[in-house]
Amino acid sequence: MFKHVDQKSHLKEAAGNRYLNPNFLDLFFGEAREFPGRPETQTPLNVVLSGGSTMFRDFGRRLQRDLKRVVDARLRLSEELSGGRIKPKPVEVQVITHHMQRYAVWFGGSMLASTPEFFQVCHTKKDYEEYGPSICRHNPVFGVMS
Repeated sequence: MFKHVDQKSHLKEAAGNRYLNPNFLDLFFGEAREFPGRPETQTPLNVVLSGGSTMFRDFGRRLQRDLKRVVDARLRLSEELSGGRIKPKPVEVQVITHHMQRYAVWFGGSMLASTPEFFQVCHTKKDYEEYGPSICRHNPVFGVMS
């Protein structure tokens, strides 16, 4: 929740939507820190762009440039903090764009819908009418994958 008090002591509040507030790179690296399977200094950083605001002109190129700057700065800081004893390996940063980027989500959805398992894990209109919107909080697809 964002709160601001102006000169006339009026309190203004903005919605707590995470994607509206932070800088994109801060959000990206904040989430990356939470991801347990990828130590930053050991493996390449690969980002695949798909739809939405990734379609802005040169978004992929700019994102790759900015990610590389942040990663390199973190590696330099790690080296400085170790007193030069630890020399981290350079991390390859790759932002992947594709000519089907605009439709990738829909293409993936259509591939999922064409599998035989799809009808075992999807919610029907009848289920939705019986249980209401709360049925959307549980997705059996994730139970199948574990």
